[in-house]
Order: sequence, then C-alpha cells, then structure tokens
Amino acid sequence: MKKENKRNNAFEKVLIILVFITTCIVGFEAFTQKHLPENSILHFLHQYGYLSNYPIIYEPSKGIWHAVGWVGSSVMILMMLYSVKKRFSIFNSLGSLRHWLSAHISLGIMGPILVTFHTTFKFGGIIATSFWCMIITMIFGILGRYIYVQIPRDLSGTELETNEIDKIAESLDIKLSEYLKNVNITNLFKEISIADEKAKSLNVISALFFMIKTDIKNLYRIFHLKNIIRSRYHLSGKVRREIVLLLKKKAALIRQKNFLATSHRLLHYWHVLHVPLAIVMFLIMFLHIIVYFLFGTTHRT
Repeated sequence: MKKENKRNNAFEKVLIILVFITTCIVGFEAFTQKHLPENSILHFLHQYGYLSNYPIIYEPSKGIWHAVGWVGSSVMILMMLYSVKKRFSIFNSLGSLRHWLSAHISLGIMGPILVTFHTTFKFGGIIATSFWCMIITMIFGILGRYIYVQIPRDLSGTELETNEIDKIAESLDIKLSEYLKNVNITNLFKEISIADEKAKSLNVISALFFMIKTDIKNLYRIFHLKNIIRSRYHLSGKVRREIVLLLKKKAALIRQKNFLATSHRLLHYWHVLHVPLAIVMFLIMFLHIIVYFLFGTTHRT
C-alpha cells in the first residue's frame, strides 16, 4: 500500500514538474523574443543551424509560436484520452484511473498555457472567445479535481463504500495506538477533526465554499497538532511525523465520509457545467484551425 502510494505521488510530482518546466521554458522564450531576441533559445539554436526556418518574431501564430499553438492544441486533445479510458472497460489494464486523471489535469493545464503563449497574449474576435472559454474550462477542471478527491477512493480510483471507510479508519486507530500507548487518541484527534455535518444542509455553492474553508482551517489545526505532540510527548521526529500523518489521514477520511453526499451533489453539477464548456471550447478551437487553413498565413515571414 505504501509503495503504491509513493508511486502515485511520484507520478503526480513528475507531472507537476513537467508542467512547471514547460511553462518556464516557454515563458523565458516569450520574454526574450519580445525584449532580448539575441538571448532567446531560438537564437541559440539558429547559431547551430536548428529551426532556422522559424524566424525570431513575437507575433501570434508566427515563428515558433505557430508550432507552440499546434503543440498546445495536441496536448488538449490528448488529455481527452482520460474520458476514453473512463468510458471503455477494454482500457482498464492500461494503468490506474488515478494516474490517468492526474495526466488529464496536468495536460489540461499545460495545453491552455501553451495556447496562451501561442497567441502572444493578443486576443480578439473568435480568439478571445476561444481563449476565455478555454480558461474557464481549465479552472472548472481544477475545481473538479478538488471535488473528486473529496470522495474516498482506493488506489485504483474506485469509490469506497461506507463500511470500507470505517474499516480503514479502524486500521488507522490501531496503527496510532501502537505509537501512542496509554494515550487518549480521541482527545488528540479532536485537535484536527472538523465536524462537517453543516454542509449537508447548504446549497451547492455554499457547500463548496464551506469545504474549502474547512480545508484552510485544517492547515492551522495540523500546525497546532504538531506543536501539541512535540510539547506533550517525548518522541523522535520520525515518529511524530508518522503520528501526524496517520491523524491527518483519519481526519481526511472522516471528513470525506461526512461530506460524501455533498461531494456527489457538487460533482454532479460540476459535470453538468464542465462537459458543455469543454465541448464549446473544442468546437471553437477546431473552428479557429479551419479558419486558419482557409484564410491564414504560414508561420514563415
């Protein structure tokens, strides 16, 4: 279980690093082409005879930014493989749904970033409509990820039943009791546990804000919990970290259980909004590509 968790976390970290590095490289190139052309990566490559057919020009769909647009569009199409994986059981053997979702979200962030640089931050007409539709879809995607992780799942991404959640919570208690013998774990747990029953009576928007609010509160509670364990118990740093981790897991699990109905409700409404937005985004993107081929110019000047 631990190895699988580490593998999942490592995969997600790699994706985050990939998005970050890509953004930094493209951002650096955009800045240098606009302000310091002689310091751009493309200028360096030109000196060695590479990509010489791409001029150093910071204009929408010109020079290297034409290719960046194609890469961004391709990335956004690739991210839809997650939907294929989710809907067709024949792809079940191709990795866990969690990995695919992580890749879907990462590509869903990287694609719009690349497309934004492709425009060189100049928007107008259908481009403006496409851009803002894309940004809204991306934001909704990130929001969807937040709601999705509120529903307890196993490592494969399958939703856990209530009795399975209770069993996991019990196993966490057993592990905690091994570390904290003769200690009232219930009292310690109260320092981090947040009662979330209120969310059940709230409307969708209020429930979402309440969930985010409790997450922010929990950051402080975790910090407070660390101080309590450090001051009350003479334990090694490694053991303290393990105890805090177990308590965090249990608190998250109980919180997710309390929020289960609310999370399902939010996820339903999220799908109602996100899917049409994504469809509109792709329709406008393909329309833009068609218009380009009919009336556009090549990337060369």
